[in-house]
Amino acid sequence: MWNTQAIALTLVLTSTFASAAIFPKDTVVKMLDPKGFRKVMKANETTMVAFVAPWCGHCQRMAPEYSKAALGLYPLIPTYAVDCDADANKRLCHDQGVQGFPTIKLYPRGKQLNPLTYDSGDRSSSSFFYWASRRVPNHIKKIGQLDDIQRWVEESAERGLPRALLLTKEKIIPLLWTVLGNKFAGKIELASHRDRKGKSSVAMGYEAGEQKSSKVLIYAPGSTTPVRYEGINKLDSLSKFFESVIDGTADLKAVNEEAASEEFVPDEAELEIERKQEAQRIALAHGGFANFIDFEDALKKGHNPHGSQGYPGMMGDMPKKMKETESDSKVAESMVETGDAKEQATFAASSAEVPAPTAAHTPEPSEVPTEETKASEPEPASAPKDEL
Repeated sequence: MWNTQAIALTLVLTSTFASAAIFPKDTVVKMLDPKGFRKVMKANETTMVAFVAPWCGHCQRMAPEYSKAALGLYPLIPTYAVDCDADANKRLCHDQGVQGFPTIKLYPRGKQLNPLTYDSGDRSSSSFFYWASRRVPNHIKKIGQLDDIQRWVEESAERGLPRALLLTKEKIIPLLWTVLGNKFAGKIELASHRDRKGKSSVAMGYEAGEQKSSKVLIYAPGSTTPVRYEGINKLDSLSKFFESVIDGTADLKAVNEEAASEEFVPDEAELEIERKQEAQRIALAHGGFANFIDFEDALKKGHNPHGSQGYPGMMGDMPKKMKETESDSKVAESMVETGDAKEQATFAASSAEVPAPTAAHTPEPSEVPTEETKASEPEPASAPKDEL
């Protein structure tokens, strides 16, 4: 029989535990309240939201994995969480159909499309990562042959929208380009052409480019003559440029000159995220394959949802516009420090054994506010497909 002191201590611990944050301190997962949720839903972007309760054991075990997936997706697919135990959020959770914890939902394009609910019992970071990255609505026109580019340019010119063509050396369309296609769907037509060796670029009057280089060509409404984008191939930079192009009143040449003048100044917080992503991206990808050999073979064939992005939200390596200052040298040293040696260590650790998918569970009655959550079979692991 419990004495009064033991009961009091239990109540104190329970209260503290229920109010404690379940996500790591350095997570990129952002907590939402109803106001924040409405703001996120107004944006035309794909987002992933976890509806959780601090006292939920399954939520506590899931939180580190969900946070790792959020790191791999950052900043292309923003990842959030809602504390459904907070009184201010209970109506929001009810309106979103939350019947058990945790409930993970993907909102493909804000409030414009119906959300998808994660129904696999495998709550690993890899599963969350691939589930989200493969479900960004695809509005990208894939152009296979060089001759098809001009045909697309002429046909699309008649539709009266600005157009953007990506010449990439990647085998699959970079996630950044897919995200931009979803965000600006109906406002700008986006297309992608694989220019593996740079031959198409040369034929179009441009340089072949380095191994990880990409080129973005912009066509004004009704025009068949491209203007090469001179800015940084980064999410926020391209988004700002596209917004100006959509405006229609801005001079495309002037907007492009403004983009070209932007200096790439790495933010220390973003650099820290980039360092973590380098190791995490390997671990996330590895979890989706049966063994290390399959994973290595898949990477050689170009199966990487993120593409060769070397900085959060960017296609390709960091721009070479960075001036060689003392602070830049320190940045370079810190990046080298977390480079090959760290990646090899991650490979060695992750290749030792690939954990089996977590079995689907049936929530305990105390973890279901209204009715029992349905258990489902885990999604089979597979390599990323060329189409998202």
